[in-house]
Amino acid sequence: MLKTTADFGQCNLPRAGLLTVIAVVIFFISVASAEEPQAATDHWSYRVPQRPSLPVVRQRDWPRNEIDYFTLAAMEKAGVRPASEASPVDLIRRLTFDLTGLPPALEEVEAFLADQKPGAYRRLVDRLLASPRYGERMAVDWLDLARYADTHGYHIDSHRDMWRWRDWVIQAFNHNMPYDQFTIEQVAGDLLPQATISQQVASGFLRNNMINFEGGAIAEEYRTEYVMDRVMTTGTVWLGQTLECCRCHDHKYDPLTQREFYRLFAFFNQNDEKGLDGKKGNATPVVATPTSLQQHQQDRLT
Repeated sequence: MLKTTADFGQCNLPRAGLLTVIAVVIFFISVASAEEPQAATDHWSYRVPQRPSLPVVRQRDWPRNEIDYFTLAAMEKAGVRPASEASPVDLIRRLTFDLTGLPPALEEVEAFLADQKPGAYRRLVDRLLASPRYGERMAVDWLDLARYADTHGYHIDSHRDMWRWRDWVIQAFNHNMPYDQFTIEQVAGDLLPQATISQQVASGFLRNNMINFEGGAIAEEYRTEYVMDRVMTTGTVWLGQTLECCRCHDHKYDPLTQREFYRLFAFFNQNDEKGLDGKKGNATPVVATPTSLQQHQQDRLT
């Protein structure tokens, strides 16, 4: 792999005359690796998952679930013994941080220490999973991948309101929404028959892209960039696969072509939106999204 410009001398570039920029780019793409890559379909991430048999372990009383067998097998192979069980204080701190992102309150620690009945740890897990903080913790990674922000990103990074979509994601985790429904409502919630306000809000996933309204910017150029953003973000979060390479050429290693990229691009290239928008808040089109309290008050008045 050519990792630095110092490697440039290793390339068999013609010495007479200057290459055009396009020729240089094509050259570097064609020699991205000195080795022949293995067939893309052989990569583990593209293989059909198969349930393996449990490994044989010596300390058979240690595993509490199937994953523990694989963990213990690796430790035994390395000559490492499992650590003793953590103290109750350590357990509640670890679990609370894992499930809520916050440390436990002193009262929660004391209550857990005082619970001497069988199943205390399981009850702690259930309580934390039922906490609204659980959804907030779980939503963090998704919000990052989905490029959530309450500003437009470009130019002066002006304000917009996307927090209702953020709250939808949090509620989806707290209500244990099935993954297929989680996907459908974010990709096409506004296209569902008799779509609810909640489902329309869910489709805000596709409106999280940056928006530009800078003077002198070319509207069609940025409208196209918005579509590109949706294609690449959808690929990253749902396919677990970056698609940026295919925007310009067939992927050198992964089984993705430029043609396939633009076939997916066509799905998102049907929106009636402006390339330059958002100067005064959210880019159009928008939908009114009253909070539950506001909706209750409206219902009382109608």
